[in-house]
Amino acid sequence: MYRQFIEDNYDKMSEILNCLKIGVYITDGEGNTLLLNDESCKTGGLTREETVGKNMRQLETQGFIEESVSLEVMKSGKEEAMIQNLGDGDKVYVTGVPLFEKDDIDIIINTERNITETLTLKKLLEKNSKVTAKIREEIEYLRKQSSTALGNMVAEDEETKRLAEKAARVAKLDTTVLLTGESGTGKEVFANFIYSNSGRVGRPFIKVNCAAIPENLMESELFGYVGGAFSGADKNGKMGLFEIANHGTLFLDEVGEIPIHLQSKLLRAIQEKEIMRVGGTKTIPVNIRFIAATNRDLKESVARGDFREDLYYRLNVMPIELLPLKGRKKDIKALAAHFVSKYNKSYKMDKKISNEAMSVLQEFDWPGNIRELENVIERIMISFDDNIITKAQVERAMGVMTESVGMDLSNLEGKTMTELMDEYEKYILESMLAKYKRASEVGRALGMNKSTLSRRMKKYGLER
Repeated sequence: MYRQFIEDNYDKMSEILNCLKIGVYITDGEGNTLLLNDESCKTGGLTREETVGKNMRQLETQGFIEESVSLEVMKSGKEEAMIQNLGDGDKVYVTGVPLFEKDDIDIIINTERNITETLTLKKLLEKNSKVTAKIREEIEYLRKQSSTALGNMVAEDEETKRLAEKAARVAKLDTTVLLTGESGTGKEVFANFIYSNSGRVGRPFIKVNCAAIPENLMESELFGYVGGAFSGADKNGKMGLFEIANHGTLFLDEVGEIPIHLQSKLLRAIQEKEIMRVGGTKTIPVNIRFIAATNRDLKESVARGDFREDLYYRLNVMPIELLPLKGRKKDIKALAAHFVSKYNKSYKMDKKISNEAMSVLQEFDWPGNIRELENVIERIMISFDDNIITKAQVERAMGVMTESVGMDLSNLEGKTMTELMDEYEKYILESMLAKYKRASEVGRALGMNKSTLSRRMKKYGLER
């Protein structure tokens, strides 16, 4: 009855539904897509060509959607609602209502509302209410720190101590710091250390992973926007992360991932101490201390034209290059003991590590650096019941880890660190794509949103 009416009056129904400012997506009782309006195309990011005539199970399997409210309605036979996460970071509240022909579901009408701005505002209000508590926590943190210059940073290797002492000196100044080094070498730890020893402690400390923000949203996330700047924008506008970090510190992790067309705006913020919101005409003064980090060779990026030379020199005022964990045997020992203590507290254990086990850890190359070492320690602690971590346990855990990193590392000569990291990233993506059927499952396993995963797959020619 309802389905036949839609099919007989498709054009008129489309015209009527396109006047609505909420998304409407209609399927039949078996989950086949019948009709969606323009707002649904905007909200869900799917075109009519991709959806009309397709079954919701098919769209789920192909990774176009994570889950379908229509399928839930088909199971329960009643109204259902859910929040869907889109690839660009937005969240949509979807309600599905069944209409029956006798005892069978004839059609399911889904309505979609983008609730991202509402959730963002809620988070900002919650954050503002916690400012006083945050300041107290920061003061207490500083009070508990050791009186030595290194505070509670784990640094036993002489070169690491030298870098930590350099960071402690630089922390007192408002100069821009560029932290470089392989992934997992502790760049965020150093950023936290610099902030905690700076004159801006207790003020905002905003951390931004530039690689995790979809490129089409990066400008509005960083610089904010004025009301009506683009379709779907909040009519009152929105503060960007630069404004939120005003009078505090902004940590730009993976700064090399910022698109070239936005680098001039970052340069202006550092150099002129002012920004402009998307769609705005007025400059906004900002007073920010910048800390940037990257695992890429920015000089090579400059040579390739991927990174502005003037921005590179603005960021590279005080460079601190963190060393790979390989060869820092004293640090490996101290870090391993630190992680054992950390997970003893987390899991209410009382484990110790034997000298033989420590020797095995110190001899390993650690391509994943500190992050990989922590992963191995946690894995051992939750995998074995013994209170002493033994050499055999370490070797077993390391064997699992070595098998998981199955790249051919025999031919490294003539390749830059950036090229090697790209090869490693491609290998991981290929392995995960072989393991999982859907790209959405790969994204969840790697902690990547759909947009970031799509960019990386396109970069390495792995599109499905």
